[in-house]
Amino acid sequence: MIVVHDVHTHNVFSHCCTDRTASTAAYMQKETELGMKVFGLSNHIWDESVKGCSYWYSHQTISLAEEAKASFANAPAGLKCLFGAESEYYGCFDRLGMSVEGAKRFDYLIIPHSHLHMRNEVMSDFPEIIEIRKRIEAEIREACPYLEDDTVKVMMSSLKEAHLKKYVPEMTTDLGRFNVRAAIDNFLALVENETFRQICKTVPTSIAHPFGLCGVSNSLKNGYLQLIDDATLHDCFARAKKIGAYVEINTGAVKECGLDLAHNGLMRVFAIAKEEGCQFTFGSDSHSVKALEVIKVGNDVCKYLGLTPSDIAEYLRDGVIE
Repeated sequence: MIVVHDVHTHNVFSHCCTDRTASTAAYMQKETELGMKVFGLSNHIWDESVKGCSYWYSHQTISLAEEAKASFANAPAGLKCLFGAESEYYGCFDRLGMSVEGAKRFDYLIIPHSHLHMRNEVMSDFPEIIEIRKRIEAEIREACPYLEDDTVKVMMSSLKEAHLKKYVPEMTTDLGRFNVRAAIDNFLALVENETFRQICKTVPTSIAHPFGLCGVSNSLKNGYLQLIDDATLHDCFARAKKIGAYVEINTGAVKECGLDLAHNGLMRVFAIAKEEGCQFTFGSDSHSVKALEVIKVGNDVCKYLGLTPSDIAEYLRDGVIE
């Protein structure tokens, strides 16, 4: 089976896009050159009707993102264009960045559980970082009692993990197990979230880069994935299947774990999802025009896993060739 759809792409609207030439028009042209039949634009979006997003998300709203749909009118012949979004799940608060009503404005959605780099939103700080943060905050308040509470909070929020690690005498937390536990807990909480369940019944919805462990060094990802036992993965994907959530095969994440698929930890993840009867969607997770090319890795994944059109989400069946 050959994959001819890509429904995980980020153009210049997403703040993390690395290519200022990555317009919707440029993406449509490149997807056509790559032989794609279905192109989905899925910028990072937080529904403006949902309170509690970070500053990073505050300017990536549905209303602003909808402007991109106008470009679809000039799509090359033979390219089906879908308007989607990659929203967010804040595991620390069981908060979804998309409402059911907001979801109705899209052709499809992808929701991640594994943006582990979003500390204290998707995943909490490591215990040692929490302690040093408390100490620094106490010292600031003692030295500068005239500072307003909101000022201190802004100052503390600017101190990221990389800044704080140098002040930690010793990291004793098992970082691999801590990261993996967060990803597992978030997955299980996401599929139990009532809003997410309703969204899955409203529009086609995939769990983005499942166990992709964003924020973890590529060299560590396969080792960390080995810490997740088969029974846990079966439980996760059985729950996803039950509520009608699709599973994304993110070719960008696959590449990060290595193109030798026999030693790629994500292949076990996808194989178990397949055993549980989950259906898949494919996306490059591109943040540049050049990065769209990684969708071709999907063909190797299909062969390795033995996927057929029946394993693909129904709304994307015209995006595969048997």
